[in-house]
Amino acid sequence: MIIQASRIITMTGEPLKDGAIRVEAHSIVDAGPAGQIAPRQGETVLNLGQAVLAPGFVNAHCHLDYTCFRGSITRSTSFTEWIKSINALKRQFTPEEFLQSITDGARMLVESGTTSVANIAAFPELMPHLPDMQLRVWWFMELMDVRSRLNNDEALQGALDFFDRRPGRLSKYGLSPHAPYTTSIELYRLAKRCSQETGMLFTTHIAESVEEHEMFVHARGPLYDFLEKLGRDNSDCGHGSPLSHLIEHGVLTSSCLAVHLNYLEDYDLTALAQSGASVIHCPKCHTYFGHNPFPMKDLRAAGINICIGTDSLASNNSLDMRSEIREARNFNPGISDRDWMAMGTLNGALALGERGHLGQISPGAWADLAAYPWDGVADPYTAVIESRKEPLMVMVNGDFVAGSAVDVPAESGVQPDAEGSELSSSSPLA
Repeated sequence: MIIQASRIITMTGEPLKDGAIRVEAHSIVDAGPAGQIAPRQGETVLNLGQAVLAPGFVNAHCHLDYTCFRGSITRSTSFTEWIKSINALKRQFTPEEFLQSITDGARMLVESGTTSVANIAAFPELMPHLPDMQLRVWWFMELMDVRSRLNNDEALQGALDFFDRRPGRLSKYGLSPHAPYTTSIELYRLAKRCSQETGMLFTTHIAESVEEHEMFVHARGPLYDFLEKLGRDNSDCGHGSPLSHLIEHGVLTSSCLAVHLNYLEDYDLTALAQSGASVIHCPKCHTYFGHNPFPMKDLRAAGINICIGTDSLASNNSLDMRSEIREARNFNPGISDRDWMAMGTLNGALALGERGHLGQISPGAWADLAAYPWDGVADPYTAVIESRKEPLMVMVNGDFVAGSAVDVPAESGVQPDAEGSELSSSSPLA
């Protein structure tokens, strides 16, 4: 198949004017001026006309499980109270409702141009019952041990067995030790060891709130008090920032996606850069909690790979990456729209270890694409970011999955098998 568009954003060079790409099976095999990519006999040609064709967005942090929480939590600047609300909500939903929540969230992603997502699986026991996803999903199994400590060897074997049994057409897997305040250093080390032995990535929330910062730096505050009442051993607090707590124990590596990093000490930046970890910024979640300004300038100056994620609908009103970029752009003037697009595409691909396959349009890259209307005047990067309607076309792995300009195969109904999938409260904070 050949796809033609008036502008093609490759992310590897300047946008192509009156460009075309050839897709064979699941990959892009050619990209260049339309006049140089002639159709072969019988080859399908899709001419998008006055449009911008771009790589699909890579959402580097999401909680699809919580799509059903949209609008359910009264906005509060207290992170601790928000956690309590999340735990209360978890007890109100059935396994079937969480399965539907995940599939609804996935649909929201593809219908806004996202083709890959790093998703936290709070209920990994549901995964065998999920239908085939129409986008690439990295499923990160959430880990917490705030109330109990796991036997390292048993936990490692259990995790390896789980992932060995869960192949998926467009799925990959990883571990998500939740955060320094809910996850022991022993469990972090276990996740790192598992990552090293299997090649899986791992992701974790770090320095998300001022309450987490206060807990680790000053050994006090509402989060400190809340967790102490739950039985957490808080002897690791009062010695430095949440990030330094993990750096000191050698937990962060280049295979780590470090989420949020809203509150950093000056000494954190050098150590973070040396670790090679990628940072995931969730702009609208950041605004929701009224955090201090995100240290975008400092992180960029330190050469750290910065990606964009949506987080969940428990602290957001959409899963649209374009909306996230517009939000971040409002608070960080002086960054080009090309660089913002990179944070939503190329940088996410780098964080996921898929540079060359994801986040770009070039021979050898997977055919994960989205097309948007173009007025013929606007900068192509700006046209994508400012677009507020469903894309004209979304393709994942060479298949059309959404868009008003293409025929998308009808989805079979989602009929999860919930037998044996009864949920216990997986959150130790509940």
